[in-house]
Amino acid sequence: MDRRECIIGLAAVGLSATQAFGSTFPTRPPILSNGYPAGGSTDVASRLIIEGMAKELDGYRMVVENRPGASGTVAATWLTRQQPDGYSLLLSESSSFAIWPAMHETGVKYDPVQDFDWIATVCTAPMVLIVSPNFPAKTVKETIELLRTPASAELNYSSSGVGSIPHIGAELLRTLAGPANQSRHVPYRGGAPAVLSVSTGETAWGVASLGSATGLLNGGALKGLAVTSPNRFPLFPDIPTFRELGMPEMELNIYYLIQGPARLPPEVLAKLNKAGAASLNQPVTRERFLKAGMQAWDGPNTPESTREIVMAENARFRSISQRTGLKIVT
Repeated sequence: MDRRECIIGLAAVGLSATQAFGSTFPTRPPILSNGYPAGGSTDVASRLIIEGMAKELDGYRMVVENRPGASGTVAATWLTRQQPDGYSLLLSESSSFAIWPAMHETGVKYDPVQDFDWIATVCTAPMVLIVSPNFPAKTVKETIELLRTPASAELNYSSSGVGSIPHIGAELLRTLAGPANQSRHVPYRGGAPAVLSVSTGETAWGVASLGSATGLLNGGALKGLAVTSPNRFPLFPDIPTFRELGMPEMELNIYYLIQGPARLPPEVLAKLNKAGAASLNQPVTRERFLKAGMQAWDGPNTPESTREIVMAENARFRSISQRTGLKIVT
């Protein structure tokens, strides 16, 4: 029996060629999708991580595809319909695997833990409260005081989409301002247009991934008032943390993870995990992440540890929803 006949026989009993011949993976470039438009932090993270993965993938360089919509949940739903062969993957961030499953009023069409194989943890990024240089408030305290005045009705705020983690961050800030706040949410289809809207004055303020805002912060088109990480970010040592300012409830990091459809062949899962770890072990990769406003992951990095992050973040956002009453309504 030749290889072709063997593959036909395997198909008859429901096995794929990759499941049988996993050691040959890959034989073409895998596709790494993400759920946002080009230029935002998730797209940037996708393009940075693939640079160092090719050697472990027999020289094949992954292809990045953008599948924007509904804060990454469109792409996650798409992934559940793909073959578990290692060629259709997704780089996702906290919105699609934690926030929407935990906080959307009707949930999502997938189980974030059971419907995927979690491959590797890529990086984390804080969020940053951004305003334009001519915004009347110069500090977080002044911003909250401003949001308590009638002027707040004119201070629309941006995010990378309904139910995105920047949206939740902005809503948490609004809860600190109290019921007098009348600012309205203006959602965009990704981080890049959201931060641009603040720099041009289309919106007055926003909470954004530091990765999406880094370029405009460096260029002076935006001002960062505080970051949501536990410590100041090395690239912007002059921006304080919310915790320093007495607002620990604003401490939120964004996680970026690689996932595939459930039931990937074990050897394919192991090879992809090894490729991700190899990329993160390269100093040049870590430096590129830092310059882009993200921190390459340096903790345990196995499929199991990545799945544990998904479970922990789901529990965390369920707790936030119960504590604050925040729900995603679409």
